[in-house]
Amino acid sequence: MLARCLSASLQGLEARPVVVEVDLAPGLPGVQLVGLPDKAIQESRERVRSALRNSGFRGPLVRVVINLAPADLRKEGPSFDLPIALALSAAGGHHLLLVGPPGCGKTRLAHQLPRLLPALSRKEALSITRIHSVAGQLHGIEHLQQQRPFRSPHHSCSAAALLGGGRSPRPGEVSLAHGGVLFLDELAEFPRAVLDQLRQPLENGAVQISRSQQSTVFPALVTLVAATNPCPCGWHGDRDHGCRCSISQRQRYWQRLSGPLLDRLDLQLRLERRSAQEVAAVLKQPSPTQAAASWCTPAQIERARQRMQRRNPGGDSNGRLSAAALRRTGAIEAAALELWEQLINQRGLSTRSSLQLLRVARTIADLNDRASVDRNAVAEASCFRCTDLLKQPGAQ
Repeated sequence: MLARCLSASLQGLEARPVVVEVDLAPGLPGVQLVGLPDKAIQESRERVRSALRNSGFRGPLVRVVINLAPADLRKEGPSFDLPIALALSAAGGHHLLLVGPPGCGKTRLAHQLPRLLPALSRKEALSITRIHSVAGQLHGIEHLQQQRPFRSPHHSCSAAALLGGGRSPRPGEVSLAHGGVLFLDELAEFPRAVLDQLRQPLENGAVQISRSQQSTVFPALVTLVAATNPCPCGWHGDRDHGCRCSISQRQRYWQRLSGPLLDRLDLQLRLERRSAQEVAAVLKQPSPTQAAASWCTPAQIERARQRMQRRNPGGDSNGRLSAAALRRTGAIEAAALELWEQLINQRGLSTRSSLQLLRVARTIADLNDRASVDRNAVAEASCFRCTDLLKQPGAQ
C-alpha cells in the first residue's frame, strides 16, 4: 500500500468513517476507483488530475488504484468542501463567494456562518451597540448587543443604503454588519457601481462619508458572504437542467462583477444541487445525530482565533494581515513558498489574490493546530479559489 488517509461518507446526518487507500499497479496509466463510489466521486478523478496539473505535478505513469473501505458502504458526493470553507471564513475572517444553481442551499449555508463565530467581547459588543443606536435600530433595548449581526440587504438597495449617507450621515448596511456577517444574495443583480463602492470598506474595515462641512467614519469590519447563480437562467453546469443562456449572455452576466471586487473574495466555491434521493435520506432519519467534523466546531474555530490573537499584530484575524505582518509572523515554510510561486505563475494570480492564498493557508494551519504553513496547506488553500473555472463562459 502506497498511502492511506481517512475521510467519511455522509449517511443522513451521520458521518461514517471511510479509509482511502492508494496503490500503484502495473498497467496503462490511469486512475481506477473501487469500493462503491458514486458518479460524483468517479468524476473526482478529473478534478484530481486538474489539481495536480495546476499545482505543478505530473501524475504517475502507471495505473493508480484507489480503494474506498469498507467495501459494502456506498460513498456519495464530494464530502467536505463546504463545511471546511465555512470554518475557514469563520476562523480567519475570509470573505466567501458561493456560486450555484437555484435551490442548492447558498442562502441556508450563509445563515449558518454566525453560529460558528465566537462570542462577542465587551469591546465588540459596545462598538456594535453604538452603531445600531446611531442608526436607530435598538428600539428601546437598554443592554449591550449580545449577538453578532447578520445583515442581508436586497439587491435593489442604493449605495447610500449599503454604505451609509444622508445630510446627517448614518451608518449603512455594511456598518450595521460590523463584527458580523454581511450577506449579499444574488450578487450579480446588484448594480455594479454600488458593489464597486464596497472595495475600500472591505480593504480598510471602515466607511468614510464626506460632506462639505464634515467627514464621518463608521466601522465596517465584516465577513462578506456573497451568493450568485452561475448564469442568468441559473442552470449552467447543472447535471439535470440544461442551460438556456448563450456564451455571450454568460459573459455579460459575469461582467457585472468587477475583477477588483472578485479579487477581494478569498474563498470562491461552486455548489451543486442535492438529488431527491439525498434529500429524502435526510428526511427519513428517525433521530438525527451530530456529524463529527473537527474543523466545523465552534470550539476548534475559537482555538484557531485565539492562536491568531496571540501571534498576529494587533490580534488581527489572518484575513486582515498585511503582507509585512504575514512575512514576519506567518511561519511559511520554504517548500510552501515554492509551491505558492508556481501557483501564481500557472493561474496568473494578482498580487492581492496571491497574498490571500497565503492568508487562507495560514488559517488552514491554525485550524489544524500547526505552528507553520507547509506545502499541503498551500495546496489545500488553492482548492478554495475556483473563480477562474466558474467564470469560463464556454465551460460545461
